[in-house]
Order: sequence, then C-alpha cells, then structure tokens
Amino acid sequence: MENITVYHIDCKIYLLSNIPYNHILSEISAYVDTALSSDSKMLEFHRSYQYKNYVLSGFKELEADKYYKEGKVYTFSLRCVQKELCDFFLWKLPNSQTITMKGLVSAVKIIPPLFIERLYTITPALIKVEEAGYWKGNLPFDGYEKRLFANSVKKYKQLTGEEIDENFTLYSRIQFLNQKPVANQYKGITFLGDKLELYISDNEMAQKISYMLLGTGIMENNSRGYGFLNYAALR
Repeated sequence: MENITVYHIDCKIYLLSNIPYNHILSEISAYVDTALSSDSKMLEFHRSYQYKNYVLSGFKELEADKYYKEGKVYTFSLRCVQKELCDFFLWKLPNSQTITMKGLVSAVKIIPPLFIERLYTITPALIKVEEAGYWKGNLPFDGYEKRLFANSVKKYKQLTGEEIDENFTLYSRIQFLNQKPVANQYKGITFLGDKLELYISDNEMAQKISYMLLGTGIMENNSRGYGFLNYAALR
C-alpha cells in the first residue's frame, strides 16, 4: 500500500495578454501542458487516458472587472500526490511560457494529513453526462452522488493499490453553493460546473479519501482546473 502525500505548489506568472475570467482555467491548463510537453516521458503521461492526479486552481488574485491584466503578476496553485510529478512541476513551471503567460518562480509545501471537517470547491466541480452535457435535468441527484463517490474511490484505489470495503459514508451532507451553473470556456466549449461543500464523515476511509482529494481534485477534468478544493480541519 502506498502512502499518499499532498504537495502544494504556488506558481507566479507574468501575464503577456489580457484574459477574461471565464477563460483563465483554460489558459493555465495550457501553460501546464506546455511544461509537460517539453519532456518525452511527461508528454506520454499527458496524452495517456488515466487519472492524472493533479489539479489546478485559478489565479488567487481577483479583478473587479473579471479581466486579468497584461503586465501584471498573478499566482495559481497546483496540487499533486506524486513526488516525481511535484519535482517536475517545481522545476519546469517557472521556465515555461505560452502566448498569454510567462513563468517566474514556484515554491512547494506539503499539506500534512488532517482531520477534515469540510471540503469546499475553489474551482467548479465538473461532471459530464454523455451528450447531454450538464448533469442537472439529465441525471438524478442520487446518480450525481454515486458518480462523486465512485470517482473518489477509483482514484484512491488506483493510487494506493488497496482494495477497500466500499460500504462507508464519505460525507454526511452535501451543499451546492451556486444557484445556477458556473460556466468556463475550454477550446470553444462551455463547461458547466458547480461550487459545492461536503461535510466529511469521521470514519477512517472518508478521512483518507478526503485528504487525497486535496491533491487530486474532486470529480472530473481536474488537470483542466476543475474540482480544486479547500478545507476546514481540526489540527
């Protein structure tokens, strides 16, 4: 069984052109893709169909007019759960560049295991329903919860190689924080996601998986910037 460690990287970039708020996840993921594409092994990883087990945030800084400005410095975060990936990003991100942003510096810290009371999304959690797109109106709420649970458990089993008893509760309550879907653009497609909050159960498996989700992101398209989480915890 592999122990999970959550690595948190903060990366400062210099913006080379203006970017609207709803395009920022797409632009940051393209910047990270550029770093991955510079190495043959990482390019193969990037192109593979598997959980990538890293997740991106948007910029920490907020702009009142929802436009990020050319010539300013901004910070985004990347989390992952594998040291090799962490070391690669720490080295490569400051030296990467796209037409919209140029890397400056990066720094890493480890998020220690915590007793997690709540997880809540910083970037929208995304679930894609085939052909229909957004889940509401196309998937019952218990179907959404089943997808959330199954996705989380699969990530954990893939990472640890551990077979687990899935008869446990991951959370005691789920709360949606948005009244309408949160829209972001990606390659001309509008992705609709949700901001949500989970009150985490106090059993051992729920705590282990919740800690892992801080590093992998929750639900789908985490390497595109969806499902980046923050937490409330007891020290």
